[in-house]
Amino acid sequence: MFGSSATFRAILVFLLALPAAVSSAQRPASAESIAASGVFNGQEYSNAVLGFSMLAPGGWSFYRAEQNAAAVERNKQLAAKAGDAKLQMSAANTQVLFQAIPPAYAGQDKQAILSAGIERLTGPTTSAKYAADQKALVLASAQVHVTKDLNAINYGGLSFWSYDVEGSLKSGTYRQRCLITVRRGVAFFIVATFFNDKQEGIVDASLRSIKFK
Repeated sequence: MFGSSATFRAILVFLLALPAAVSSAQRPASAESIAASGVFNGQEYSNAVLGFSMLAPGGWSFYRAEQNAAAVERNKQLAAKAGDAKLQMSAANTQVLFQAIPPAYAGQDKQAILSAGIERLTGPTTSAKYAADQKALVLASAQVHVTKDLNAINYGGLSFWSYDVEGSLKSGTYRQRCLITVRRGVAFFIVATFFNDKQEGIVDASLRSIKFK
C-alpha cells in the first residue's frame, strides 16, 4: 500500500494518527520487534508474535525490507510536519509488516497494493472505536468518501472491523478496503487498495487465507 509518495499519503493516512489502544497486563513487544519477527516463505507471510499468517496472491511480489522501512520513515516525517505530539507518538509505534503488488498488466504498473501493519498500543480502547477513529481520520482528507460503512467481518476465526472508501490522486482514482482489529497489545490492520477493477477478486481470495493461532 505504500507505493509512490502521493499514493503513500493517501493510502497510509490511517497510519498517521492511529490512536492509543488496548491496555494489557504485560507490556507488548515493541513495534520494531514485532515487525522483525515476520517471515516470508514464497507467497506466505507469517508472524510468530502476532500468531498470524497470510498468503499474497500468486505472482504478486513483496516489497523489500528497505522499502517498508522507508514507508515507516515517511510516516514519521508526515507526523512531525503535522506538529501533533499524539500523531508523532503513534507514528513512532507503527510498523509495516508487508506490502505486496501484482505484476504490471497492459502497461499499468500500479494496479493494487495489499499491505499490513501494526501499532504497539499504549492505552485502552476497543477494536470498534479504533476502527471508527481511523475512518474519521481518512474522511478528514480531501477527495475521500465512504462507500461501505463500518461492519464486522471474520477472517481466520478473528473479528475485524472493515470499511471501504473511494478517493482520488493526481494519477487517478482508487478504492480501498481497510480491516482493523486489536490483538495481543497491538492494533493490527490490513489495507487493500485498488487502482482498477481487475484485482479485487484475487485479493478477496488472499484474505480468505488468513490464519491466527
